[in-house]
Amino acid sequence: MSVKIAYQKTCRICQSTRVVKILTLPQMPLTDEYVTDKTFGKEFLADIDIYFCEDCQTVQTLHNADLSAYYDTYHYSVAASKIASQFMEYVAASVLKTYFDNAPGLKVLEVGSGDGEQLRFFKEKGCRVLGYEPSAPLVKKAEEKGVPSIQGLFDSSSISKLPADFKKADIILLSYTFDHLPEPFKFLEAVSSILDPQTGLLVIEVHDLEKLLSRREYCLLEHEHTIYLTRATAQMVMEKAGLTVIDFDLIPESVRRANSLIFIATPKSSRFSSRKTPKVQLEQYNRLSFYTEQADKIKEGIKNLDAFIEKTVRAGKSVAGYGAGGRAIMTLAATSSAGKMKYLIDKKLKGEGIYSPKSHLPVYGLDHLKKSPVDEVIVFSYGYMKEILEDCLPLGYSAAQFKSVIDVMAGKWN
Repeated sequence: MSVKIAYQKTCRICQSTRVVKILTLPQMPLTDEYVTDKTFGKEFLADIDIYFCEDCQTVQTLHNADLSAYYDTYHYSVAASKIASQFMEYVAASVLKTYFDNAPGLKVLEVGSGDGEQLRFFKEKGCRVLGYEPSAPLVKKAEEKGVPSIQGLFDSSSISKLPADFKKADIILLSYTFDHLPEPFKFLEAVSSILDPQTGLLVIEVHDLEKLLSRREYCLLEHEHTIYLTRATAQMVMEKAGLTVIDFDLIPESVRRANSLIFIATPKSSRFSSRKTPKVQLEQYNRLSFYTEQADKIKEGIKNLDAFIEKTVRAGKSVAGYGAGGRAIMTLAATSSAGKMKYLIDKKLKGEGIYSPKSHLPVYGLDHLKKSPVDEVIVFSYGYMKEILEDCLPLGYSAAQFKSVIDVMAGKWN
């Protein structure tokens, strides 16, 4: 895929020129551009440079990739996962009960609505729903579920495309979408214009930079992502946009997905603004030296993963990976030994005869673990470990053969 990249020199949040590069992941692919025999070796690859703004302390990229064609055929979905569905149902139930006492008829708009799975739960609870999604295949799936959706990338011009009854929304959702936006404030200005000023809620889920760094999850540093938020920078960004963060704890940690920061913001004119969260203090995250230390730990994590694969293969054992989504794609793309693995397994196979970009591992369905057994399995989708073991142990494996990629990168495999 041909992707045009434009570079900027100023911070996405405060426009400061005091942005410092803290890490480079060389020649990385897109997370969902699987290759075939015909496209093998022709996939998009480019460096991912990560920067720290010394003025507003936001971590970000400074390259803007034109991904309109990429998103048009995007297929990623977690609807097949029981854990993901339970999580989405919990989100809908908690928001509606906590803030609206389950009042019927609320208007819920989701930007980056995927296959409509999250909106489906709001609809089942009596809400009127509308999705906005760039992927044609996912819009089709959403429509099949009875979730009306508009196809396209959401920007300031999208407001005019909304039906009249959605010119004012009670709840606007973004699940792993806000951190994809090249211009966060233009987006916030647009959605603020349709968010009910008295009771409107903006519910945002992004990848949590605090967790990302503590777990060395460099796989979440992607071309598709533009900003990486902590609780403190989330508060700062919302305040700059005229919104107030009122909740970081709506969803218990035990229920959340693997790397999830969920927060709720409301207009400062809203009756909910009195619930403003106390200012989060994360002093170490304000220092450039902290990020250089974290970059070194990420590099160490890559070395640990390479060492595990190398050691296992030298011992005459075989290694496969479970999960062929973004975590596996990006994790393996930064290693030097991924090619020594046998294959990747994905429960919801995205096609036949496909390979992971850059690492070029064949991707198979779940039954391949039985057809072609391996000795060790690195679990990239570690947040679903319980569900994965339930699927795989009946195939003749033991739990000890499955190792979380987080543990492997931390060196906890000796």
